[in-house]
Amino acid sequence: MRDIDEALRALDPARLAGEDEAPSQTQAQLEAIVRTSRPALVARPRVRRSRRWVPAGVSVVASTAIVLVVANPFGTTAQPAYAVTPRPLAYQATDRPADQVLEEMALRIADLPDDRPTTWSVEHFVRDSWSLFTRIDGLQVTSAVIPEHRETWEKPDGSSRWTVKTLPPQFQNTEQRKTWEDAGAVGQTSEESSDAAPATAQASEPPSTPEGMEKWLASGHSSLTSGLAFEVVPERFMDHVFSPAQRAAVLRVLKDMDGIVYAGVVRDRAGREGQAFSLTSGFGGLPNKRTLVFDPSTGSLLAYEEELTSDPGALNVKTPAVIDYSTFLTAERVP
Repeated sequence: MRDIDEALRALDPARLAGEDEAPSQTQAQLEAIVRTSRPALVARPRVRRSRRWVPAGVSVVASTAIVLVVANPFGTTAQPAYAVTPRPLAYQATDRPADQVLEEMALRIADLPDDRPTTWSVEHFVRDSWSLFTRIDGLQVTSAVIPEHRETWEKPDGSSRWTVKTLPPQFQNTEQRKTWEDAGAVGQTSEESSDAAPATAQASEPPSTPEGMEKWLASGHSSLTSGLAFEVVPERFMDHVFSPAQRAAVLRVLKDMDGIVYAGVVRDRAGREGQAFSLTSGFGGLPNKRTLVFDPSTGSLLAYEEELTSDPGALNVKTPAVIDYSTFLTAERVP
């Protein structure tokens, strides 16, 4: 999520250089922004692992271009000017207030028994994800949706290892598949990689009260805004196995946030039914809607979705468009 947030911030018209700046200054400023990483959250003081296929720099081709020509190790490949994006989830919207639904879920979950093992050797996380900015074979592929499957194992001392492999390309119709084939069928063969990170400071156990959880999620920031919450909550579910009480606390933190709406019941990309909550804002630099989908019986995060709602800036998508998603499949402590 932070990768996409940084790319969108670079496209924010408010960040453009003033009229008195020379083109060379503007370009230098843009390159500095692209090279600079945002500060890592300190809630879990571990080294952030970069993806095997890192976010691509945003192309600034004109929106009227027919194709985007980029180079890969095997020659020149023509990708469509407008990227193929995933189908949005089908939400069964209602007019129920978000705070009411979140509190009902929290009440069901708060007193569930903590079934995590008291001693454990590793935390195991599995998720499928896709981002508009993912590179395959060194190329930002816009002719197909090519998700990645990631498994991560994290030890109590903060050390970790992970494996990543690309999943089969996805299309909404046969015409898109033909375009992908004509563009070189990048991603047809699955790519696999693995890596590891050394031990860091041991992670602290998250609080189980709403007040404590809000401070924990906001660690490294002056306060937890709604936009920031929709960024850090999915990140924390990527590297923490929460107890039921802690998950209830997360729901109650969201309950008191401004701008969150109940998007209704939805099936995520793994076919699981959940309760969806959305925030529409300009957080990240462009108009977007971010959605969190929770399991109503456990409070576990099932999915995160991000869509651009109107102005795409220099991104080569037709809005509304899903530009990022994560489907959380496993989060468990292994004795």
